[in-house]
Amino acid sequence: MKKLLIILILVFLLCFTGILIAQENLQIYFLDVGQGDASIIISPSGQVAMIDSGPNENLILNYLKNLNISHIDLLIASHVHSDRITGMDKVIVQYKPKAFIDPGIPHTTQTYERMITAIGKYSINYYKGTSRKINLGSLTFIILPPANPLIKESEINNNSIVIRLDFKDFSCLFTGDIEKEREGQLLNESRNNLNVDILKIAHHGSSSGSSPLFIKSVNPETSIIFCGKGNQYGHPHQETLTLLQNLGINIYRTDLNGTILVETNGTDYQVFTEKESIRAPPIVKAKLKLLNPKNINMLLQKIQMYFIILAVFM
Repeated sequence: MKKLLIILILVFLLCFTGILIAQENLQIYFLDVGQGDASIIISPSGQVAMIDSGPNENLILNYLKNLNISHIDLLIASHVHSDRITGMDKVIVQYKPKAFIDPGIPHTTQTYERMITAIGKYSINYYKGTSRKINLGSLTFIILPPANPLIKESEINNNSIVIRLDFKDFSCLFTGDIEKEREGQLLNESRNNLNVDILKIAHHGSSSGSSPLFIKSVNPETSIIFCGKGNQYGHPHQETLTLLQNLGINIYRTDLNGTILVETNGTDYQVFTEKESIRAPPIVKAKLKLLNPKNINMLLQKIQMYFIILAVFM
């Protein structure tokens, strides 16, 4: 009986230890919303950020429900085209985010007006997408400086908010729909913030962006492309795909891979995909490194605790 009790206690503690380690991971969901962008970022301690909401309000609300999202701490509209903010008014009404950021460029659409009305009605803290650093638990969001003056060519796309996310040694860059004009400005003014592990490719992989110099400067190991299956724009363009392939960058696409999940402990990361594709088979990517010292110390403390318990019951 005593041995059985010891075994049960050890099983419980081992499970509890596993839960503690799992909670240290950052999760980034690149949602399959068709021809649009929507990303959900969940910190190890449960804070939630959302970048864009895609082109379908029912779809994004269902995703949030299925992911058991109960609150949103930070809501960002990279820019105000409908493929990024459709349903964002409903997200605001339901989740009442603590803070909202957009580029501060007004638009004439009803979708934009509904979003702005919801922000005012529920007194959401509004911030313009100027250069700033936001700490959310163990995550750091860096809003890169906007173009000054604003770029007039493809004004809404080129002046998208560009966001760098850092978690320990892991980094990811979200680029909205920026094109080559804005990429050039970022190379001149923000080059030190561009090198990351994962790059969200701008503008659904359009050849209007992703210049060779920009991609080489970002130097990502993995790229994510949001695009709708069989979309009328031919996204992603072959020019962009060829560049990424020639540089040896892993490519994931929502039209082929469905929703894409990146999970990281801040040192290693893995990429999980909803579905496989013959054209672009998903690769589970994990950098093979030892556990970081924090995790090692935590495991040693747990092992020590197990031996103390064993000594008590022996």
